[in-house]
Amino acid sequence: MADEMERLLPRGVVVSRHHGHPGAPWRASAGDPPSLHVVVQGAFRLSEDGVCALELDAGDVVLLGFGPRGAGPREQSLRCVAPPPGRAPADAELISATYAAAPGGALASLAPVVHLPAGEVRRARGLSAVVGLLRAALADASPGQAQLARSLLEPLLAYALHCHEHAREGRASRALDRRGARAFDRRVARVLRLMQEKPAERWGVEALAKAAGLSRAALARRFLAELGVPPLRYLAELRMQRAAELLAEGDGSVAAVAAEVGYDSEFAFSRAFKRHTGEAPGAFRRRSRSEGAAFRLPPVRAAA
Repeated sequence: MADEMERLLPRGVVVSRHHGHPGAPWRASAGDPPSLHVVVQGAFRLSEDGVCALELDAGDVVLLGFGPRGAGPREQSLRCVAPPPGRAPADAELISATYAAAPGGALASLAPVVHLPAGEVRRARGLSAVVGLLRAALADASPGQAQLARSLLEPLLAYALHCHEHAREGRASRALDRRGARAFDRRVARVLRLMQEKPAERWGVEALAKAAGLSRAALARRFLAELGVPPLRYLAELRMQRAAELLAEGDGSVAAVAAEVGYDSEFAFSRAFKRHTGEAPGAFRRRSRSEGAAFRLPPVRAAA
């Protein structure tokens, strides 16, 4: 998939740098045509048709509108917002790149919104390097630097897609740990892929069964036989594993992590996370960072 993307990358059209103080809110249009945004500093909120869809912090990258045409909301915007309580106010900066429509649907398999948390971006050295070069070029208003900035748009997207694919494959491999090399039932594999790619979606057994082309009872039976747990319990624990990664390796607030894994309320997320791990999210983040060791939550448990 990554090779196909890199061969058929859409052409970069425009790149711009937005900056200002959150005390005077400002916004950047997004998503149509396809766009990529790098939060250099500050906090931003992605809205879809006027409804908050994602909170973004410094270091985050988000790709918008690269999925199937017509699948996204009619209007998307990124708004600079005030920092959370306890954090000193600071100027906000956003780099935005706009691209031509993806040729031949080359990127149609992407979700309409692809979020790369700061932790994943930092680990992707190629992506971090291109972002650094782009920032340096945009800081200089000379014509030569403007041309250099435009020349970096295709590499920026290529590295962002590589980062996304690498992170997705890593999550998929962790989900397969319990099974070794044995192949999944094809329809169960389809459900697993949906859960892994869109953990924040409001999945129910009926929707998952429809996606798999099965009845609710058949999906529940096959899923339990394959993984040892019911579908929604597996989804809940998959979300907790993803949340643990974001807390240990990213810089997003607890509220942002909660939203990314499908919780409307920070309180509900914190309660679920503590029930799963034995620690509150903040305590888990502090311990993970102070120990400096790779963290790992227990694998999805067999049904009781």
